[in-house]
Amino acid sequence: MSYPQSPHDPGQQFQQQMPPGQVPQYAPQYMPQPPKKKARKWPWVLGIIAVLIVAMAINSSRNDSDENSTAGNATGDAQQTAPAAAQPAAKKTVVYEVTGAGQAMSITYTTDGMTSTQQEGDVQLPWSKTIELPTGEALQMVSMIVQAGQGTTEIAGKITVDGTVVKEGKSSGQYAMLSINENIGTLGR
Repeated sequence: MSYPQSPHDPGQQFQQQMPPGQVPQYAPQYMPQPPKKKARKWPWVLGIIAVLIVAMAINSSRNDSDENSTAGNATGDAQQTAPAAAQPAAKKTVVYEVTGAGQAMSITYTTDGMTSTQQEGDVQLPWSKTIELPTGEALQMVSMIVQAGQGTTEIAGKITVDGTVVKEGKSSGQYAMLSINENIGTLGR
């Protein structure tokens, strides 16, 4: 059995009827613009830091070679004819001191001017320790951390370099903590 075909297209009933010869007007369809990518700043920052580090290294090596060439020119032939006498390296004398009545549970101090430390426990106060460090270092830290023992309610500490107090401090209370440090290198003075 066959069904009669309708003279009208069923999908056509929803379409706009336009007079012959005219094109339907539709609102223009624009694709939304993708968001603009933000410029990444961190590669530029890293590049600038790298350039600064290289420039400082070149400047430092240039200054070292200038000092060496100046010293070589000043002594000239005298160095070639007579060997130079070995001079002992100059040293700084560092004294760590802790005072108080009773004991310190622990005392930790730097021993090399940078990261090496020594720790002493259950120390009777007053306490002091003397070490020697080389001179001429740009960054050279002296540091001391003290924790008071049971019954010791006040502690004081100081760091002396070549007879001059460079840092001192006090702390009080049950199990008081004291931390003092200073850069005694050429950048710190």
